[in-house]
Amino acid sequence: MSDASSAQIIVVGAGPTGLMLAAEVALAGQPCLVLERRDRPRTGSRAICLHARSMESLDLRGLAGRFADAGLPVSDFPLGPRRARIGLGRLDSDFPYLLDIPQSQIERLLLDRAVELGAQVRWSAEVTAISADAQGVTVEAAGVGTERAAFAVGCDGVRSFVRTAARLPFPGFANPGSVTLADLTLDGLPMDAAYGDMSRDGMLLVFPFADGSCRVVLYDYARGQVPVTEPVTLGEVADGLRRITGRDLGPRQMYWSARYRSESRQVPRYRSGRVLLAGDAAHSHSPAGAQGLNTGLQDSVNLGWKLAATAAGRAPDWLLDSYHAERHPVGAAVLALTGRQFRLNTARTPARRALRWAVNRLVVPLPPVQARLARDYSGLSISYPPADGQRPHPMAGQRLPRGTVAVGGAATRLYELFHAGRFVLLERAEGQADDREPRVTNVRYTGGPGLPRTVLVRPDGYVAWASDERDVQRRAAAAQAAISLWCY
Repeated sequence: MSDASSAQIIVVGAGPTGLMLAAEVALAGQPCLVLERRDRPRTGSRAICLHARSMESLDLRGLAGRFADAGLPVSDFPLGPRRARIGLGRLDSDFPYLLDIPQSQIERLLLDRAVELGAQVRWSAEVTAISADAQGVTVEAAGVGTERAAFAVGCDGVRSFVRTAARLPFPGFANPGSVTLADLTLDGLPMDAAYGDMSRDGMLLVFPFADGSCRVVLYDYARGQVPVTEPVTLGEVADGLRRITGRDLGPRQMYWSARYRSESRQVPRYRSGRVLLAGDAAHSHSPAGAQGLNTGLQDSVNLGWKLAATAAGRAPDWLLDSYHAERHPVGAAVLALTGRQFRLNTARTPARRALRWAVNRLVVPLPPVQARLARDYSGLSISYPPADGQRPHPMAGQRLPRGTVAVGGAATRLYELFHAGRFVLLERAEGQADDREPRVTNVRYTGGPGLPRTVLVRPDGYVAWASDERDVQRRAAAAQAAISLWCY
């Protein structure tokens, strides 16, 4: 058995969710070991899109620039039918777009980040057994042996071994038909915008990459029942594109492809004692809306600081339980959102096709609908319930808005204050400064995007507590109470 600290965290799975979680745990100062059954980093791809809230989460850690440089921003998200799309350009975010970037590149950047911070990643380490007791978990893995840890987190996908070992059910259903994915070059479409098309023969989505190639997502009714194990050929993709669009889009140089059958499922509990689940191990959606990878990344940003504090013995009992309380409803909302779009896009009866036409041509273009859809798909609409059960400030549980404040006479972007992954107490500079609180990063500022007088912001960029109380002493006392509640 390894003599690693029993305060370490074991993450099973080195996909985007697992690597993001490892980086967050390591940033918080806890030892982290990632076990991955693959023998090397991924070279192919599956998921390809980062939405605005995922980019904001990366921005909180100073990473957004690395991803933006590697990807291609597109301003509209196609819903399926031609010209039916969600405009993202008006989002109140520094990232009003969808970033097209292959999953292999996302994982490479996150792997570099996790290793930079001290996380260990073991390849060819398939987990074969997990057991838990009151003090921790014991994990057995091929090529590694037995490891002891405070907690284990399953980030090992839809077929999660960790979920099975924890005896957690995964209710839901397989979506009808298989979907074909292909990364290739298309000569018949401009590679500066995403594209959608649909006919009685199926649906097509195209997402361009920075290198001039693109991802084709093909739901071809004629090939929907082909076993997922059958290889995808360039000829099959060309035939499907022609059937759906009625024209030759000039596909060539296919360098990666896959066929899969999506599922819509969600585990009832994200935590079972010292074993937790995140990403596809906890929830699986249809590909509609490009939500899966993004939801998993945001699971990790929510969980990492909570898990590290709990493993270190600093956190109150309720903090780790708040991971399920906050993220399970988000997963359920994503299931509902993607399910509605998938059912609408795959409708084949005349009545349902007429409904689809009415929704996409008459309802979706309405400005209020566009605004709501953009916030929902991008993740900017996500908020969390207050922790203390008290009547909260309207900002409590909301994401911190973007903006710049003046700190010590220098302009500072709000999100830059979170690179260390700590709580931040933002106080408007009014009169005499209060005593500094060592449990948080204290920031006295002037200016700012309409913030309350005092705001306590969590490491994941959501407001824990806020106050506009004018009485300085009462506001300071309330701030201390909030810090005592949240900051262990």
